[in-house]
Amino acid sequence: MNQGPQGAARCRVCTATLTPGSDRCPQCGADQGTESCPHCGAVAGVSAHGELRFRCDVCGGPRIPVANARVKRSGREAPLLQKARAAASARSVWRAAGVAASVLLGFELLLLAVLLLLFSASVGLFTAGLLTTAPVAVFALWALRRAKARGRDIAPALDAAWVSVATDVARQAERPLTAGALARTLRVTEPQAEELLALLEVNDLVRGAVSPADTGGEPKLRIGDSPAEELAASALAAEEEAFAARQAERLPQRTAHVDPTKR
Repeated sequence: MNQGPQGAARCRVCTATLTPGSDRCPQCGADQGTESCPHCGAVAGVSAHGELRFRCDVCGGPRIPVANARVKRSGREAPLLQKARAAASARSVWRAAGVAASVLLGFELLLLAVLLLLFSASVGLFTAGLLTTAPVAVFALWALRRAKARGRDIAPALDAAWVSVATDVARQAERPLTAGALARTLRVTEPQAEELLALLEVNDLVRGAVSPADTGGEPKLRIGDSPAEELAASALAAEEEAFAARQAERLPQRTAHVDPTKR
């Protein structure tokens, strides 16, 4: 059994002694985060992912880690993360359907070629082959296009979710937030943290919470300068839409009250 200093933090998986400030076990590699997943509800760690950035170790859904336990989430990122997961799942389904249809199309074309070799080419055989392969080809193209379209929905939803969490961090910061502090809190690189700070400043989401040292005293992005401005606007719009939807779901249902004495 791994012995460590008295009172030292231990891994919840293998009970190994944890290095102070470490978010992963040095022995088994388990993430030591204690936040619950917005998708499956499990209290589990996260792992880096190429497209989703971070994903749950249990269900694989996209998540945003916050290393500072004092930061209270607004919860507005949850529906955005669920939207990104739904888009990724739908893309996988449509992609699988497109691949299956493409394989079927290849088999049908091969069979048609064999029939044309065995029998003399005729209008009837060619027409039958066309009627058989054309619908499959159309469906394969349509499914692959649907997969591509759903894939384009992932990044905007993730961007809006990250902007939402970065806003929570900035609003609760006790001092002007720097890129280094935001990078440590969200477990991202400093260039990524600088992009988030720039998005916050462009949308004027947090006034006075961003350190001028990270922006050189001027906003990093200007209106119309680059696609980042459009990305920031779309991220804010998606965040506001998700928040409005959550508020609408929480409104109590109103029922009409009829006074029997006034009938």
